[in-house]
Parts: sequence; structure tokens; C-alpha cells
Amino acid sequence: MGLRHAIIATVALASIIIGATALVAAEPAFSARGDEDLAQLTIEDMVSRASDSVRTMEKQLAESFKLLEESIAKGDVAATTSRNEAITAMKGLVKLSEQNLLTLQQRAAERDRSRVEHEYVKITIAAAKVAEFYAQIKSATGGTVDLELTEVERKLEFQGRLPVVEDLTTTFTTPADVIPEPPVHASPYY
Repeated sequence: MGLRHAIIATVALASIIIGATALVAAEPAFSARGDEDLAQLTIEDMVSRASDSVRTMEKQLAESFKLLEESIAKGDVAATTSRNEAITAMKGLVKLSEQNLLTLQQRAAERDRSRVEHEYVKITIAAAKVAEFYAQIKSATGGTVDLELTEVERKLEFQGRLPVVEDLTTTFTTPADVIPEPPVHASPYY
């Protein structure tokens, strides 16, 4: 049984490492972190970066659909389910980002810098989240699940002591047997 736990732990660790690697590889071309100084960017730079970001998100969504089709073709239920959920969230974020890009372009034409920055930040945040979902989709692999497995170990550990209340009486008495009255519908007067 110890070997089985070691194998499961190793597979779990490998999945985490693969997911983290995919997340790093799926980062957008621009900085999606909060350390980017917007004051140093021109309005044109923000428009260009935002449109690049939206195009990248659209490509990631298209690639996600291909991966979903592969997992459906393989009959991998776990991967299909996780990819489908992530794609649903990605579609919403991509749609909002496209709308935000249109608003950003309109505000850029009006030369309203504060609104351009606001829309740019929204697109940047969405791009980071879409990259996370894309990494989840790329690393989603379903394994064989044995639903008949009954070897489940349960272990309850309690460390410490329960509080003791000094004033509380600890003698309990059993109540006398109570004979319930017959229900109303069984009344002889009905």
C-alpha cells in the first residue's frame, strides 16, 4: 500500500510541475503584472498592446477548443470536463476583452488617457486570467479512475484536548418512556 501512495504522490507532483510550466509558457507577450508603469506608455502603445493581447487570447481560445476536441475523441471524461469548464470562462473573458478593446480604441480616438488606461488594465487582467485557464487546459489530463476501489483509509487525528467546563453537570438521566397519543385521524369520534 505504501508504494501505491508514493506513486500517487509522484503523479500529483508531476501534474503540478507540468501545470506551472505550462502557465509560465502561456504568459502573454506583454507584462500582465501590476509592475508596469502606465505613465510611461503612450496611448498608442496601450492600444497596440491591448490589441495584441486580445489576439493572443483569441488564439489561446482556439487552441483550447482543439485540445477539447482531442479529449472528446479520446473519450477522456475528466480532461473533457475540466477543459470545458475552463473554456466557458475563457469565452466570457475574451468576449469582454473584445468589447473593452473597442471602448479603448474609441477613448484613444477621443484622447481620453484615463479611460484608455482603465480599459487597458481590464484587458491586461483578463489576459492574465485567460493565460491561467489556457495553462489549465494544456495540463488537463484525465487518468483512469477506479470507481470500484474500496480500499479507502480514513484516519481521524485530534491533537489537543477539549475544553472542560467546571460548572456543567455531567450526570445524565434517561427520560421516562413517553407513550404518544394516537393521531387525530385515528380518533374514535371522527
